[in-house]
Amino acid sequence: MDALTGLPCRKEAFAQLEVAVNVVRAAGKRMVVALVDIDRFYRVNEALGTDFGNEVLCIMSKRLAEARMVSTSVSRVGGNRFLIAMPVEPEENGGLQAVEAIKNAVERPIDVEGTELYLTSSIGATLFPQDGRTSEQLITRAESALYQSKSQGGNRARFYNLEDTIQLNRRIDIEAALRPALYLRQFRLSYQPIYRMSDGKLRGFEALIRWEHPQLGDISPTEFIPLAEQNGLIVPIGEWVLREACKMLAGMSKYGLCSLIMSINISPMQLLDPTFSQTVLNALKDHHLQPDSFELEITENHLLYTSDTAISTLSWLRATGVRIALDDFGIGYSSLANLKQLPIQCLKIDKSFVKKIDLQSAERIIVEGVIKLVHKLGLEVIAEGVEYAEQYELLCEWGCNYVQGFLLGKPQEPDVLDLSMIRRSEG
Repeated sequence: MDALTGLPCRKEAFAQLEVAVNVVRAAGKRMVVALVDIDRFYRVNEALGTDFGNEVLCIMSKRLAEARMVSTSVSRVGGNRFLIAMPVEPEENGGLQAVEAIKNAVERPIDVEGTELYLTSSIGATLFPQDGRTSEQLITRAESALYQSKSQGGNRARFYNLEDTIQLNRRIDIEAALRPALYLRQFRLSYQPIYRMSDGKLRGFEALIRWEHPQLGDISPTEFIPLAEQNGLIVPIGEWVLREACKMLAGMSKYGLCSLIMSINISPMQLLDPTFSQTVLNALKDHHLQPDSFELEITENHLLYTSDTAISTLSWLRATGVRIALDDFGIGYSSLANLKQLPIQCLKIDKSFVKKIDLQSAERIIVEGVIKLVHKLGLEVIAEGVEYAEQYELLCEWGCNYVQGFLLGKPQEPDVLDLSMIRRSEG
């Protein structure tokens, strides 16, 4: 038994669940198996102490045991994680009522020695027999559902579904393939042109990383970049992107082009690397490039505002002449109030706004207003995702500095870049 709560511990919990499965199978009944994780419980221990936290866990264990008195099994299987097995009747809407009862039990206010506490929970639930017929299957699939619940921000209950498991397995496969991908040379860069609106000439390119795995196929950056950030591989991958893009830009000199700007996306995690700024300057020096021919695109992230290292790195690079652009403005953490904290020269309006400006929409008003406001702040503006002539004309009318999108050119491999595009750079 668990010494703190008096509930069955992990080993006993799994044994009891096996018994419960056999009982409901013999009775021809259904059962909900749920993993309950108290969200951000570490904050309770940090703020109020472990003794207080232990008292909260004891209260929580009693509540869960009392949520449904009949045939309910409650176990503590981790620091702030509980396993609950609860038979349900057919009329209980697929176990939804049972899970709601569990969540309500966790989230009622807790009063400990005069201190009132409000907690939330993440729940992963699975149903016997449709989701699994053994205790191992049920626990594994409840864990999969819990992972989905927590990955969506927590404070929610998720029932298992097969699609989640497929996605989770793909994530595991991608993570395993990510480490050798760099030395196996599976990454490549494609380049999308960016044009000046004042004269229609080529301003430069944005380098975009691509990954084609022999078994997993094309893997989107939205899939593998977050994993690379989590396991630290974003630093060597980011350096590879930097050096490849520098090599590409230096190679453009054979066309007589010496004033183009190359843009690359960087992760906030790279900015926390103390060697990053010197790595950038070394790469530029190795390829005989001027700092102002390179642009680092950042996306707003809480790390940018909580880390002095990130801001100081950007400021130092900006002082050396490297251009800094704020990418995907309008989504995520983007805020006009935060612009003054970042040493940026350029702002990129996200394509989700640009794609609707040719319609009578809120996006049309927002984009026009942002362009005018950002210009008053002394910043340049790039509009992403321009696909139609009507969008281009409106952006030109509003004074947007630069544009990129399928209307002007898709991302292409270096060896198939459209030479007519290049010829539009000068002259």
